Amino acid sequence: MKKMITSVGIGLVCLIAATNVNAQRDGKFHLDKTYSIGATGTLYLNSEDAEVRITGTKRTDAHVKIDRSQQVRGFASGRKEFNVMVENRGDDLHITERERGGVRIQVGSIRTEYRIDIELPESVSLRVKGEDDNYVVRNVNGKIYMETEDGDIEIIDCDGSDFEFRLEDGDLKMDGGSGSITVESEDGDIELRRGDFKNIDIDIEDGDVIIETALHDEGRYMIRGEDSSIDFVVISGGGEFLILKDDASVRASTAFEKIKETDQRTELSLVGGKAKVEIRTDDGRVRLSEK
Repeated sequence: MKKMITSVGIGLVCLIAATNVNAQRDGKFHLDKTYSIGATGTLYLNSEDAEVRITGTKRTDAHVKIDRSQQVRGFASGRKEFNVMVENRGDDLHITERERGGVRIQVGSIRTEYRIDIELPESVSLRVKGEDDNYVVRNVNGKIYMETEDGDIEIIDCDGSDFEFRLEDGDLKMDGGSGSITVESEDGDIELRRGDFKNIDIDIEDGDVIIETALHDEGRYMIRGEDSSIDFVVISGGGEFLILKDDASVRASTAFEKIKETDQRTELSLVGGKAKVEIRTDDGRVRLSEK
């Protein structure tokens, strides 16, 4: 048996709660409903092992579609319940996955297919936490915070100004974006294209980094890596570049003027602005260029 619980909170003095129970038949769970969400509200999503698509649209509510199926080959005993709780809290919408139950003893294999599709107003914000989920987020223009372990994240045409990502082994790809972005990653790769960021703060261990962004005079850009290869492409603007390194190699196009170089430090400048760019790496490679 699977359950889907929906509760809607209105104001501080009135609470209307509706509960729907969806029977799980043959290992299948299906939800296809619309829910209210404020134009400047936040979607909170907590899931595991799903393929997630979140799309900003002109609609004024949220359309949530969840499909999950399991196929067991062999023998399995014990019981688990898969629940998705969807509830409104003020202007925000919370979607939380919960799988509960006893110990499953299995001989054979379990195949799970799990997809979440959400359409909502393009002005909302996101606060997402997942485990091994893969995400594609398109045209969402509020603040975006995402945390996942081994899953990949792709951000497309999101015109907000506040982004934060925390990953372990997954990759991050982003097309567009402005304002501030913070990324913490272990072994995944980071690729930021067509950016217009004023502040970048990236901390990565063994993954590779590709950044394309305009530079702003008051902007600060910090990239820290250990064994990472870092490609920094300037779309427009200029400033001062400081590379702190151990055994890393540094290459720059002819547009960059070398100010000073030692075994542990390289300083360069690029005409066209006053931005501050600092890159730290141990055994990786750094390449600077203009687009």
